[in-house]
This record gives sequence, C-alpha cells and structure tokens, in this order.
Amino acid sequence: MSTPTLTRENLLFLATGLAGAFLVNLSAQFASANIADIQNGLLSSADEGSWILTAYTMGSCVGIVTSGLLIGVLSIGRYLVASSILFAAAALAGAMTSDLGVMIASRSLQGFAAGGFGPAAFVAVFMVAGGPRLAYTVVILAFALLFSGTAGAAIAGYASDSFGWRALFAVQAAIGAALALAARFWVPHKALNWSALKGDWTSIVLLSLALASLMLVLNQGARRFWFASEMIVWGAGLSAAAWAGFIIVSRLSALPLVAPRILLTRRFGLPIGLNFLLRAGFAVSSYLVPQLLATVEGHAPLDISELMLWAAAAQLLALPLVWWFLHLCDLRIAMGTGVVLLVLGTMLMGSETTTPAGEHFRYGLALYSAGQLLLLTPAMIVGTGSLKPADLPTASLTFNISNLAGTTLGVGVLSSFVAERQKYHSDALAEAERIYGLAGAVAGQVASDAGATVRAVVEIGSAVRRQAWALAFGDGFVVIGLMLVLGLVAVVAIGRSPALLRPVRISQREAARD
Repeated sequence: MSTPTLTRENLLFLATGLAGAFLVNLSAQFASANIADIQNGLLSSADEGSWILTAYTMGSCVGIVTSGLLIGVLSIGRYLVASSILFAAAALAGAMTSDLGVMIASRSLQGFAAGGFGPAAFVAVFMVAGGPRLAYTVVILAFALLFSGTAGAAIAGYASDSFGWRALFAVQAAIGAALALAARFWVPHKALNWSALKGDWTSIVLLSLALASLMLVLNQGARRFWFASEMIVWGAGLSAAAWAGFIIVSRLSALPLVAPRILLTRRFGLPIGLNFLLRAGFAVSSYLVPQLLATVEGHAPLDISELMLWAAAAQLLALPLVWWFLHLCDLRIAMGTGVVLLVLGTMLMGSETTTPAGEHFRYGLALYSAGQLLLLTPAMIVGTGSLKPADLPTASLTFNISNLAGTTLGVGVLSSFVAERQKYHSDALAEAERIYGLAGAVAGQVASDAGATVRAVVEIGSAVRRQAWALAFGDGFVVIGLMLVLGLVAVVAIGRSPALLRPVRISQREAARD
C-alpha cells in the first residue's frame, strides 16, 4: 500500500474521522448507563424502556452495512456531515420528548447515524496513513475505540447526577453539531457519484435484516425468556432466513458485499475473532460490574461511574506501556500478555462478588481495562497489515460488525446465564423451612409477636436474594475468564508478528528509498 503525503489537510481529515468515532462511541454509553433514569422520566416500565437501547443497536447495524455504499455515493465529507446532522437532530428529539414511542423512533435514527462513524474512521485511517505509518495510526484508532467506551460510562453518571438525563441527549446534539462543522470544512468533498447506487442492494438489505433481527433476539431474549416468547421465535427465524439468503446471494454475486477469502486468512480472520472475543468480554464492564454493584451493593449510577474512572485511568496510563511493548517484542507476546491481564482482572473481580466492592474490585477492573488495550492494539495492527485497497470494504464492515455483535452477544448470553444461576443459588440457599426456622429464632429474641416474625422473614429473604445474585455474578466472571483463555489459542495461531519499527527508522528508510 502506497504512503500518502502528510499534509495539514490530511491531518485535519484524519483527526475529524477519529474524533467522530471517539465522541459518538463515548456518548453512546450515556443512555445505557442511565437507562433507569430515562425510564422513570418517560414513565415507562423496564421492559418498555429496554427498547430504547435495542432500537439504537438495531439502527447501528443498518448504519454500518449501508455506510460503504453511501460513502461511495456522497463522498466521505458529505456522508459525515449528513450523519452528524441526523445524529444531532435525533439526540435533540430525545432530549425534548416525553413520549416513549418518539424516544424509540429517535434512537433508531440516531443509531443509524452513529453506525457510520466507525467505518468512516477506518476509511480516514487508510486514506491518510497508508504504508509504514499505518500501524501507528491504528494504535490511535484502537485507543479511541476502547477509551471512548470506558470514559463514556464514567462520565455518564456524573453528568446525569448534575444535570439530569435530558442533558445527556443535549450533549449528544452538541457533539453532532460540532462534528458536522468539522466534516464540512476539514473532510474532502468530491462530486456525487450516482453510479455507486448500482451496488448489491439485495445483499445490503439481507445483511441489514439479518443483523438487526439478530440484535433484537440478543437484546430482548433474556428479558423475554428466549424461545418462550413468540417475538423471539419470529426474530430468530427471520435472522436465520436473512443470513441464509445473504450467503447464497454473496456466493452468486460477481462483486459480493463481503469477500469470504479475506475472512478465511489467518492474518485477518484470527484478529477479527480476537476482537469479537474481546467485545464479548465487554460484558464485564457493561453488565457484570454495574449490575453487581446496583443489585447486590445498592450503588447509584454515580457510584458506578466513580469506579469506572479506575478503568479509564488504567487505559490512559497503559497507552505509553503498550506503545513501548509494540516496539520491544513479537506482537503475539503483547497480545498474550493482554489476555493474561484480562483473565487475572476477571478472576480478581469474581473473587470479590460476595464481599463489599473495595480496592480489590478497583484493581481488578484496572487490570482488565489495561489488558483490553494490550490485546486489541497489536491484533488490529496484525489484521490491517496485510490488507490491500480492494480488501478495505470487507475489512471495515467485518471489524465494525464484530464490535457491535460481540458486545451484544456477550451481554445477552451472560445476562441470561446469570439469571439462571441466580435461581439455582436462590433455591439452594432459601429453603422455606430454613428461612422460617431462622426467622422464628430471630423473632423470638426480638419480640413475641407475629410482626417480628414477618419482618425477620423479609430481612432474611432479602439477604438470601442478594447472596444468590452475588454468587450468580461470580459464576458470570468465571465464564468470561474461561472464554478469554480461548484467546491464547488464536494468539499462538496467528504466527510470527515482528515488533514495530520505530518512527525514526521508518523516516530513514523512506529517505533512502527517495
């Protein structure tokens, strides 16, 4: 891949692309971190409010799939301007509405707009920083994608506590407006290319339908007891049919939307698998930790945000270490070290589920967050290092889909597993005879009336439920830890991956070639 000339215009273009992915991904955490407040503000139940998050995820899937074709038609500059304006308008509608239906509709549009920022950042990286500079720009992209998610969860609690949940949507609107201005002046605008509309629309529709219905199943499955719900059955059937149709059409198409050849290569397919595994492990910070603290410890969103600051600080401090590590040894060693840190952090947090979440919980989360950066960064460098220009559409699409699908799958499956384990532990702990016998003994010491017995039963039952949830969350941490160990197999299978050259050496080599 040729090395483009670094000009001021190119650097501003790259900065806008990376900032767009960073800020949109950061603000995407606002709603999920404060969903209870939003539900209360809209006077909706937990089941009704869950569609606020599901609609955004489904819209993002469609945005990712259609981004390549729309960028080809509009050029990346117009595409980013239009996406930013739509993102801001949808956020403003969410901030002003008190109707659940309007909120869900606006979140769908916002998700569609947000879905294109990841692919746009991917395009910007390859357009501006091809050749020897590519690896260093990929480091920045990996950090932006990881740190934004962690920092967003930390910021959301503080912002909501200080200004209310509607202010979070107002912030999103401001972000969209700022990105629209930046894209208007700093991102290249080319002539409209209407011929690009002749793309494979059948594949685009089928893949969008397959992914959106799959996200519906994964987001709503645990809440609706999976296939006991007719909606989940229909959603799963629709997804399976759309996937089958997409595979058949791709096999018959002269220009398929996704090139399977790239996915089957060791140097790209395995890093994508590692990214999917890492994203599934996001269930630790996006589900296990917040739910454990809220359910067992009774923490408010602000308390959880304070804990997430440890994760954000760990990633920020780990960046120089990762940079040094990438130049020191084979990239597989860096990836393996990242997996080890992920497993250690998970096990450390899992060991604290039945005790008050103190400093050990913070340390475990810090280890886990540093491990994320240490695994993803070299994996992305390896995965992008062998790509050719013709491979970029497939690479961008699969990478961004793996980000979204991995996280959704991890949270969906793990939440169902934890709920089932809670029932198991609750049954084991709370046999009626034991509770009432213990309650009677406690009541006998307190008073000799029926009211004391009732209060004792309630208090002991509540304690048993909390303990059952704590044990279930502990089981969830074990499952994530075992899953992450599988990453070591993929790391070894990637093959030799030399350390990066230092920038000085790259400059010298380019000068010698000139």
